[in-house]
Amino acid sequence: MTTHATPAPEQSGSRSAPPSRRRAVHLVRIRNGGLVAFLGLALALISLFVPWLSGDGQQITGLGVTELLDLRAMAPLNFLGLVVLSFLTSVTLFTKLGIFAIANALAASAVLVAHLTFVWVLFSSTDSASPVISGLPSGVSLTYGPVLAAIGFLVVIVGSVSAARTAEYLLPDRAEARLLNRD
Repeated sequence: MTTHATPAPEQSGSRSAPPSRRRAVHLVRIRNGGLVAFLGLALALISLFVPWLSGDGQQITGLGVTELLDLRAMAPLNFLGLVVLSFLTSVTLFTKLGIFAIANALAASAVLVAHLTFVWVLFSSTDSASPVISGLPSGVSLTYGPVLAAIGFLVVIVGSVSAARTAEYLLPDRAEARLLNRD
């Protein structure tokens, strides 16, 4: 009586790591994008405390610019924008949901455009015969604060896009997602 041994099933050569390892690497990539976005937001928030304007022996921080120009009406809008960015960045950092990363990139893009518009108005009002906004002391010029904030918003956008590229877009309780997660 001869017995035939069945050959062992062949492993597919296209996958180099077991599924649990692939998911861990995938989660690390998403977390890296969220972490980059979070660090960019921290950089933008730190820029509020560094000098935005300097001259004539005085330095005015980002928070001082709003008081100096009497832009208290804009403070709630700025605060709301930062709260929304903080929320979206936190969700991007702690979850794998791509829709929040996309929303964070779009919100940071809108904030960056508004920031650059304000900086342009501020720049055109310093040392000008006909300033766009009044209330600035004479002899002041822009320093590195607005640039630091713009770099922070750019880093938020890059981190969010990176997280969105590696995120999941199917809800885990749907049948389609369960089929994909069996790999």
